[in-house]
Amino acid sequence: MNEKMITIVVPIFNGEKYIEESINSILNQKYKNFEILIVNDGSTDDTQKLLEQLYATNRKVKIVNTENRGVSSARNLGISLAKGEFLIFMDADDRLVKNALYLINEKLSKNIPELLIFGFSVFNDSRRHNDTYLLENLEKKQEVSNNCLMKCMLSTKNNLLGYVWRAAYSVEMLKKNKIFFDERLKISEDYLFLLESIVNSRKIIVSSDELYEYHLSESSMSNKYIPTLLKDMMWVNKWIESNIISNNSQLKPQYINTLTNTYIRFVQNTIRDKHKSPLEKLKYIQVGRSNYHFEEVIDVSFKNLNDFDLKSRIGITLFKYKLESLYMLIFTLKYKLSELFCHRIKQR
Repeated sequence: MNEKMITIVVPIFNGEKYIEESINSILNQKYKNFEILIVNDGSTDDTQKLLEQLYATNRKVKIVNTENRGVSSARNLGISLAKGEFLIFMDADDRLVKNALYLINEKLSKNIPELLIFGFSVFNDSRRHNDTYLLENLEKKQEVSNNCLMKCMLSTKNNLLGYVWRAAYSVEMLKKNKIFFDERLKISEDYLFLLESIVNSRKIIVSSDELYEYHLSESSMSNKYIPTLLKDMMWVNKWIESNIISNNSQLKPQYINTLTNTYIRFVQNTIRDKHKSPLEKLKYIQVGRSNYHFEEVIDVSFKNLNDFDLKSRIGITLFKYKLESLYMLIFTLKYKLSELFCHRIKQR
């Protein structure tokens, strides 16, 4: 079997508590033709000291210390320094499963793709799901088209989840097409990166094997208020419109649903803002709804509720009749009950 050199890029910021377990999940792999690039993004705890104690003499590990510029900058540096034929991203609090690299190389050597998308499992949050069922259906096709995967990415029900660490990328493909992370974005930068890779890859394969362990923490971006969320997501939507929808009108329905999903995320994000009163939140939501013309897409999506999961259907129905205040009440109660449940679990 032809062994592909694989680069694993691990950006880290203040990760002294979990980095050893994560890196060891790579070092303990049966497959050994790899390098690890740890990009320490200006950590202010003992991350740098710990990394040097543990891995300074390990030839498989290269530690790069930089000023704090954000995860996108750290990942871009990893792309630039990669010596492997293929590249995998890994978050510093996640892990690779046993034999993950062996199985990845087996797929890469046999099929010679430019992009391999694989499955993952979720830890620490039973509310989160993966997309293994979708991958199992796609896997039967052996090689899937770019158009099929773009449709799956843009779908809002049983969709392909856009996590950047759930794929192996041809380094040559990334550099040839100048695919890097947009460092201006605070959210959806990984979704955009994977989408760009799908658009530009000449051959793509998928594997339903759950090779990556995604460990959700309380500090996860998905649990935080992000001030730039609406602006960032709409920027990505504009990119999709210009680079995908303009060339493929068949994906327009999925794009409309994506815009509606952006509004749902915007409303949820606004509710998380602890610095606004309920009335201020409602006014802010109304302004966003008007400025970005969400009225039209909500009307279209209301006619196609089956394209969404149950929770989204409830939200769209409330938004159709401008009942954001009721949605806010339901979301807030659910959020508080979830916090109470997690707190009790920790006390046991």
